[in-house]
Amino acid sequence: MGPAELIGPLEVSPAWYVAACFVLLLVLGNFFAPLFRSAAGVTAAAGPRIPIPVRSTYLSRISAVETGLSAESADVRASAQELAAIVREFAHDAWGVKAEHLTYRDAAVAGLDDLADCLLGLYEAEFAEAEPAGLQPQIAEARKLVARWS
Repeated sequence: MGPAELIGPLEVSPAWYVAACFVLLLVLGNFFAPLFRSAAGVTAAAGPRIPIPVRSTYLSRISAVETGLSAESADVRASAQELAAIVREFAHDAWGVKAEHLTYRDAAVAGLDDLADCLLGLYEAEFAEAEPAGLQPQIAEARKLVARWS
């Protein structure tokens, strides 16, 4: 094999240079995208949004407790316990908080003030010495909690 039979190096097509520049621009654009968004005035959402099915499910469960209270043989304490369980499950589904045994003080310390206020009202109904007259304020507070965090 002599020098006459050797093939010279192949030249790179200009299309490869264009493709490499395009990929480099995409990478740099992705890297600086947060700066572009903040310069454009786009702000982050106020808080995490709760999916509508989660909200509607819990509002219907709260309505079921309210409907059950309208029966003459309804136990207000048991309904308050059921409503507290619903509110805790909502906190779990909405925010990912392990709330099965969460007390109102734990919720307040964790910064979930709305949940803590709702649980405090339910505690008053659950553990009152006399039989509570009804749960209308607690039901309204639970609805407000679910509606506020959506």
